[in-house]
Amino acid sequence: MGRRGLFILVAVLLILSALGVVAVLFLNRPGPDNGQVTGEPTATEVLGATAVPTVGVLYAALPIERGQAIPTEAIGVYPWPVSYVPPGAIFEATQIVGSHARYAIQQGEPILASLVVTSLLQLSPAGSDAAARIPPGQLAISLPYNKKDGVSLGVRDGDHVDVIVSWALVDIDQNFQTALPNLTTLVSPPNPDAVLPIPPSVVAVANVALGPFGRGEGGVNIGEDFYVIPSETTQRPRYVSQSIIQNAIVLHLGDFGEDKPVIIEPTLTPDPTQGASPVPPTPTPLPPETITLIVSPQDALVLNFVKRMMEVYPFTVQMTLVLRSPLDSARAERIETESVTLQYMFENYNIALPAKLNYGPGGAFQGQTGSGQPAP
Repeated sequence: MGRRGLFILVAVLLILSALGVVAVLFLNRPGPDNGQVTGEPTATEVLGATAVPTVGVLYAALPIERGQAIPTEAIGVYPWPVSYVPPGAIFEATQIVGSHARYAIQQGEPILASLVVTSLLQLSPAGSDAAARIPPGQLAISLPYNKKDGVSLGVRDGDHVDVIVSWALVDIDQNFQTALPNLTTLVSPPNPDAVLPIPPSVVAVANVALGPFGRGEGGVNIGEDFYVIPSETTQRPRYVSQSIIQNAIVLHLGDFGEDKPVIIEPTLTPDPTQGASPVPPTPTPLPPETITLIVSPQDALVLNFVKRMMEVYPFTVQMTLVLRSPLDSARAERIETESVTLQYMFENYNIALPAKLNYGPGGAFQGQTGSGQPAP
């Protein structure tokens, strides 16, 4: 062998040795399957710049079926930013190895405490997968849903939403529990025994027109008193809006059960000029009418109260859902908001109070009279 051949042989041996060292280092590096699972935060370099603290969060390295015992090889560790760790995240593999999946966990999905049970006895054969997705201590409640107050059908299962409630309030008589102003009528006799009234000796006079209750006011420029009655028969409500529920989890949009949406079958009229029958269009499913949220037991009571109020006073109490960013899903603290009223709008947005001028819009517009009241 010449000097050239010997040089080539030495070079090949050096390259093979270097590759062997790299392989040994790669096989011995920490990973999901070498038992080095920890919940202590670490620092991960982001784009070679600022270090972001992370923590090892367990995820499903393999698909896990409902009820399956979770093996070690099905668990992986992902460095998750500490600020955005999902609620119920698990950091130690020893906490779940040998436990059972409460419902099917997809590959790559974080393994949360609400998805794991210690015994198959905790899995009822008649139970629903929906109930298995509710974290312990939380409740699910269904609410009416319409797209104009529900982010235009943009809400999906697993999203986080806030609930805003708006009220239209009027003054009521505390004893009658009816809206003011009260109505007046004549009684017969006018004042029996100087006491009014003593039923059944005092009765309302039949066929007497009822009128709104007014109040006495003294004249300013003349020395006479007046009796003032309202110019409108009903009160103008006072409106207020406030965010009452924050960061609620959407369990499901629409009805549970089999995916069989109610559809409207189109009625087709055959065209006599065409030889073949027209192809019916694809049926369009109706939009969902309910949405189910995961909330605390107290928030469930609040939403149930609002729902009942909406049923009794459909035009007085209204609910709006607003969609949150997925980065807010781990936010635990409540953001305090201020109720919005007409006074709040004028004071905080620098809205000027219009001056009283000697001109203004008038005439009828869309069934309204010049005074702004509905035309008779």
